[in-house]
Amino acid sequence: MEWQDQQDDGDVFEAGFSVERSGNLVPGRWWAPSTVHRPRPLVLMGHGGSGHKRNARMTMLGRLFAGTHGWCAASIDGPVHGDRGPVVDPKQPEYSAMWQRGDAVQGMIADWQAVLGVLSAQRQVDDRRIGYWGLSMGTLFGLPFVASEPRLKVAVLGKAGMSGTSAERALIRPYFEQFAPKVELPVLFTMQWDDERFERAGQLDLYDRLGSNDKRLQAYPGVHVDNGPDAFVSQAAFLARYL
Repeated sequence: MEWQDQQDDGDVFEAGFSVERSGNLVPGRWWAPSTVHRPRPLVLMGHGGSGHKRNARMTMLGRLFAGTHGWCAASIDGPVHGDRGPVVDPKQPEYSAMWQRGDAVQGMIADWQAVLGVLSAQRQVDDRRIGYWGLSMGTLFGLPFVASEPRLKVAVLGKAGMSGTSAERALIRPYFEQFAPKVELPVLFTMQWDDERFERAGQLDLYDRLGSNDKRLQAYPGVHVDNGPDAFVSQAAFLARYL
C-alpha cells in the first residue's frame, strides 16, 4: 500500500492511496477522524456509474462517516473510472465495453478484498466492525462483493435491480441471481419509485432475492438520480446500528 496526498482540516483526515493487486494498482481515497484514540469502524464505499473515488457523493459520505460518526471510510475507482479510465458518462462506449468483457465483477470483488485486507490492518481500524455502502453501480459491483466477503457486518445497497435498461446494459442479472441469495448480513435496500434505469418490479425482485433475515426496504419518490430528503442520514443510522 502507498499513501499519497494528505490533508487534515482538524476534523477529518483525508488521503489518497493505492493498493497493488496482481501487478496492477487499485487507486483509492481514505477518510478518518483527525484524532483516533481507539480502533474505529470502517465503511467501504462504492461509487455510481460515471463517478469516481472522490466525486461529490463519495466526499460527502466520507466526511459524514468520519466527521459525524467517527468512522473510517474508503472508496476505490471502479474499472474505467477515475484514475483507471476515461468514463465520465455512462453513455460512453467504454462503459458498456467494461461490462461486456466479462471479468469486471470478479475483478472488483478481488480489488475490494485486496483493499480490505490492507485497510483492516491499519491501527485506526476495528476489523470486527466493517460495513459497505454502494448504490447503483456501487450495488452492481458491491452486492457480489458483499456476498463474497465474510468480514463485512452490514451493507447499504440499492438503486439497482434485475431488469431495466441499465441492468440489461450491465448484463448483471446472472450475477444477481448467483450472489443475492448469498447475502446474509443485515441490508438496507433503497430505491427510487420512479427509477427510469432499473424497473420497479426488478428492484423489488432483487430485494426479495437477498438471503438476509434482517433486510429493510426504503423507497422514495423520484427518478434514478434523486434521493429522499433523509436518505443519507437514515442510511448512516442503519450502518451505525450494526457498527
